[in-house]
Amino acid sequence: MSDQKFVDAVFSELFDEQFFQYKNSLTKPTNGEQDSYARARNALALLNNAQRLDVVEFLRVVMADSASVILGTLDGIHFPEGLEGECVVSLDGEEIQGDLQDMFISKAQALGIYD
Repeated sequence: MSDQKFVDAVFSELFDEQFFQYKNSLTKPTNGEQDSYARARNALALLNNAQRLDVVEFLRVVMADSASVILGTLDGIHFPEGLEGECVVSLDGEEIQGDLQDMFISKAQALGIYD
């Protein structure tokens, strides 16, 4: 059960917290600032509202895929080039690796992230 708790917490942090911060920042009016968010807002301002929202929503796919690679690596089913050896992941002394990526992808699919 700790594995589900871990996945739920990571998923919530990404999609209930971080994504909305990105979305809020990227959908603000342009203001002449030059930080990375402002540059992205300036680029998105060239699109119509529907296109802008499509791009912002695509960030959910990027976030899910990035987390999936990390969780797959921790599970021992994805092997980034140059990384050798096994990871051991535990929560409160209970080993939780093995199904983290599958659990995460299932949640992402249920939310419609890949649609």
